[in-house]
Amino acid sequence: MASERTTPRTVWLLLMALWAIGSLRAFLLWSHDPLHAYANSYDQTRYTSCFDVHPDRPASIPPQQNSPQAPYARYRFIAGGEPMCYWSSELAFTGAAAAIWALAESFGGGPVHDVRWVGALRWLALLALSIALSRAWLRRGDARAALANAALLPMLFADPGNTLYLNTFYAEWTALLAGYATFALALLWRDEARSASRFALLALAALLLATSKIQHLVLPLGLAAAVFVLDRVRLGRTSWRALALGAGALAGCWLQVAQLHREGAMMDAIDQYNRADVVFTALLPFADDPRALLEELHVDPDCAIYSGRHAWEFPDLPERVCRGLVNFDRGTELRTLAAHTRIALRLAGHAPLALDPWIAKNLGQIEGGEFATIAALPSLGRLLHAWPLLQLALLDAPFFALFALLWRPGLRRGARALDFTALVAVTMLGTLTVTILGDGLADAAKQGHLVVNAALAWVFAMLVSGAMRRFRPD
Repeated sequence: MASERTTPRTVWLLLMALWAIGSLRAFLLWSHDPLHAYANSYDQTRYTSCFDVHPDRPASIPPQQNSPQAPYARYRFIAGGEPMCYWSSELAFTGAAAAIWALAESFGGGPVHDVRWVGALRWLALLALSIALSRAWLRRGDARAALANAALLPMLFADPGNTLYLNTFYAEWTALLAGYATFALALLWRDEARSASRFALLALAALLLATSKIQHLVLPLGLAAAVFVLDRVRLGRTSWRALALGAGALAGCWLQVAQLHREGAMMDAIDQYNRADVVFTALLPFADDPRALLEELHVDPDCAIYSGRHAWEFPDLPERVCRGLVNFDRGTELRTLAAHTRIALRLAGHAPLALDPWIAKNLGQIEGGEFATIAALPSLGRLLHAWPLLQLALLDAPFFALFALLWRPGLRRGARALDFTALVAVTMLGTLTVTILGDGLADAAKQGHLVVNAALAWVFAMLVSGAMRRFRPD
């Protein structure tokens, strides 16, 4: 293995083994019958309605009705009436699946279609990206990076914490794929010259990340800022990487802001639920006097009985239940946190804890069940849930490493490991902050899904890269 002559063949064998093991692990969940996937909490409807795709259910059930108790494996085209189309890069997968199903029907296929088509498209996109990136690293003579990249497939991406999103229409997988592409390309081209194709691809990755979920609308801007500082100090100039990330980030942020100003029942409901979740899961539970805080916010103080509850647990739309909630906005939220430092500190302390469990709760995972969950397939999520201190150590590790790398060798002499660690830290902190400020603690584990993924990716990549030092070319 140490021989320069035999290393390429050995590396390729290891790479193929990693891709095969990862794909097999994902296949076991993807192909399971009955279907193993996350049930629809309502979010999926925002995307499937764009193509009139809905679960195959009795006609008496409204097409757009959620079904959090269990996932559905069969879908059909049903005119849903009032449009509920939410703009997202997730529509690439939803649209591709809808096109395949429509084509199948045009050639005489039946009207009912298997959701596993979506899962297959998702996994193939990830696998293709992993292979392309490892080959690119090998062309640069960095076998360690190629192996570390490929190792993420079986160790992280094929974990049920991620693959439960395969056979669904949730945007978490799209965000994970876009985040992976953005990180990998920024690191791959760290010392490469600018070209039109590289600039366009990096900008596109940032755009896809910003438009995947509302929680990520400013994340690529944070990544662009990190790359700007790192390259500015190291090179003494603004790098093309920072400009490409910034261009894609600004385009994605503009689209998301435009979407937030759309009018209609869908956007109104989302806005109401988000405001209620912030007030009743992020502010009231940490207030010494919840009724007094509600009075300060000009919200009906009798609504203190809903402290700690999710917006969907209200007997009606939140603004109908709690008088005055309609006037609560982001400015009011920030002013409240600034004025009540005790609430702000308590919220900050509980935010990392809200990321547990990594595998989303309150959603059924087995077709035909009633909030049934998978048990046979191993997952890191179960280990992290059983050992809370391990999860806290995992979340802290990239930040401690960042401080160490900034101290030695320092910002000016930092290598690719510093870039990687900085991007991970920005992703974790930025995603968690936006999630908590935007939706409280109501669904932080699912909405902050990228936080745990970023931490795990950092740990695995560093461990594999360190273990494979012998493959470093002379």
